[in-house]
Amino acid sequence: MADRNPSVRDQFRDWDTVRLELEQILGRVDAQTFDWKPVDHKNVRSIGDLVRHLCDSEAYWIERVIQGHEWIRHTVEVWRDHEALLERWKILRAHTLQYMENLSPVRLTDTKVDHRGNIVTVGWVLWYVFQHEAHHRGQIYLLLRLRKPDRTSLID
Repeated sequence: MADRNPSVRDQFRDWDTVRLELEQILGRVDAQTFDWKPVDHKNVRSIGDLVRHLCDSEAYWIERVIQGHEWIRHTVEVWRDHEALLERWKILRAHTLQYMENLSPVRLTDTKVDHRGNIVTVGWVLWYVFQHEAHHRGQIYLLLRLRKPDRTSLID
């Protein structure tokens, strides 16, 4: 049997499952819940704020740092509509997955420089984007539960 050299994308297939579940849940969230905050404070984020932040992060790390493209910020002024924002996030993810599909595992040790001058590897960036999303995914689920504590599941 010939050795198969899996792409980086192959090594991260489970990430897709987690992301698709989150996309399905967010696709059922109404605009009021998307913008709701448990308290009115500048340091408290809504689900929409978190999704805009995740879009910013993925665009920054994958498109700017790794690929060298211009970084487009995902501000509330431009991305207020929650359906358009969720669609933008899907497009960003499709670009990330396409990049990973064509990425050989030997390229994970390639180095890049972030805006602060820090030297990072491609592998570090990918893991950072994944764990960062997992962190904020937990916050999103908590906000959904706080918004409607009596529901039996997050998709009700």
